[in-house]
Amino acid sequence: MTIELDFHKLETGEAVEEELPDFTEIEPDYDLDKIDKEFDYLIVIGNGGSITSLRALYYTFLEEADKHLDIVSTMDPDRLQQVTDHTDPENTLVMPISKSGSTIGVIESLMFFINKGYDFNPLTTPGSPLHKIAERFDRSIIEHQDVGGRFSGLTNTALAPAELIGLESDVIRAGGKEGYLMKEEAVKTAKALKDAEEKGYDQVLTPFYSSRMFGFYPLLVQLMHETVCKEGEGQSFFGDHAPEYQHHTNQRLFGGKQNIVPFFFRTSHRHQKIQIPENILDIEIKGRKLADLNNEKLSDALNAEFAGVKKALEDEKRPYIDLKLEHSSFKGYGRLMAFLQLTAYYSAVIRGVDPLNQPDVEKSKNMGLEERFK
Repeated sequence: MTIELDFHKLETGEAVEEELPDFTEIEPDYDLDKIDKEFDYLIVIGNGGSITSLRALYYTFLEEADKHLDIVSTMDPDRLQQVTDHTDPENTLVMPISKSGSTIGVIESLMFFINKGYDFNPLTTPGSPLHKIAERFDRSIIEHQDVGGRFSGLTNTALAPAELIGLESDVIRAGGKEGYLMKEEAVKTAKALKDAEEKGYDQVLTPFYSSRMFGFYPLLVQLMHETVCKEGEGQSFFGDHAPEYQHHTNQRLFGGKQNIVPFFFRTSHRHQKIQIPENILDIEIKGRKLADLNNEKLSDALNAEFAGVKKALEDEKRPYIDLKLEHSSFKGYGRLMAFLQLTAYYSAVIRGVDPLNQPDVEKSKNMGLEERFK
């Protein structure tokens, strides 16, 4: 197991009998040969589950991608113009993603790019309005498989565009399949979060001690809020880069209302050392000389920042969850994505709410559509 978990002062309870959800069995099945355009830039248009998993993978593997990706999640004309200002229709492909193919904001943004001369290939359900638009322009589609957006990160929805920008989607998926075997660990995490909620910790602070890992933050928020927060159940998730958050939100954590449980996210890092120039070795800082830092690892400094917060929590007998991904790799992050999906799913199951619907999301979408045509 390459995901290590520590539940401090939280109960993880007994196992659950619930079977693995159906989305764990859906294998990606896409034919990228349908896309006949040569491109250097990919623009993905989408909302929610259509983009959160892809964004997590892209931000994690920026260095490994061989094409540039822009993710457009709004019809804000300033954002759309910003994207066209640094791309060229000649070497850019637009991929609108929508399972229903009727997400009005996605179609509105697509029209902006079509009218600027950009080529496009949607990822959508066959027969959807977005598919019909593609047919009128003689463009093919990649099929959106029958899985809800927030649980689609290891299917066509995220893996097809990930493959298009040069990421090893097959290895990510292989890691995901290993992550789906971590049911017991996911259930324990779900039960630890519920135990925290029952003890009055209705806010979950998620510090990410890794810049690469931070792309998973919006996905985590979507998974937990959209899956669990129904019928008055569930916690609010918020987070930030770490250790940056320590310089402001630790005041809230330790000095404010005592209703926050931290859920730390960490991973391995490069072994880069700190090199102090000779002419400043003697300068003192907080009772020590800069020379004391010479040849120390930057990763050790980062871990020391985390250890300080952990020790402060333990001194105050406060609960926390610590997740460490041992291997920062395509397979490792595929495993993490699967694990987070299962944690959200079982968090809903043990609270007795439907993990697969999102009734209040749909209500506001419909109201937004009505407002357009008043």
